[in-house]
Amino acid sequence: MSDALPVGSDLPSFTVEPQSALLLEAQDIVTTGQLACRPIADMMSVRPRRPRQAMAWATIRSDDASATSGSVILTSHRGEEASAWIAELKVAVTGCTNFVATSERGWTHRFTVRKIPPMDAGGDAVSDLITNVLSPDGKGNVMTIVRTGATFATYLLDEQDDGPIPIPDSIATRQHKKIQAVGTR
Repeated sequence: MSDALPVGSDLPSFTVEPQSALLLEAQDIVTTGQLACRPIADMMSVRPRRPRQAMAWATIRSDDASATSGSVILTSHRGEEASAWIAELKVAVTGCTNFVATSERGWTHRFTVRKIPPMDAGGDAVSDLITNVLSPDGKGNVMTIVRTGATFATYLLDEQDDGPIPIPDSIATRQHKKIQAVGTR
């Protein structure tokens, strides 16, 4: 999975820094009582309803003055789990406008969700703006998930002053092709 992570020129205008630390720890079990929002809450959880088989991630930072930063997370899934999960996410970002999530780490937060037009990359994609209502600046994270077979490339970017801007289609398409070339499932 780590072989499919972007490096250097894979993400033009971004600096990529692969991470070796775990992104989610054992106590990062996130739940919500709002079933329509569960696919979104599962993206934050170490124990989603549709388990991940492997995960690798990197931080990304824009090389220009916009200071866009975030991460790209690659996850592999078993069989049709990736297709099913992304279908559920598409329904969730349309029907779930806010939800309360709780983590075994000890936090409970209310989130708002706003659908963003999907990009044209990979086998399937979905984008939304997810915001913790306690965010001091009122800004959230733009979450874009691109499915390549049974692999998700999930991009989390800070919301910018000019609004929720997802990862450019050209970058997502380049990553989609790299995942295909590496052959992760």
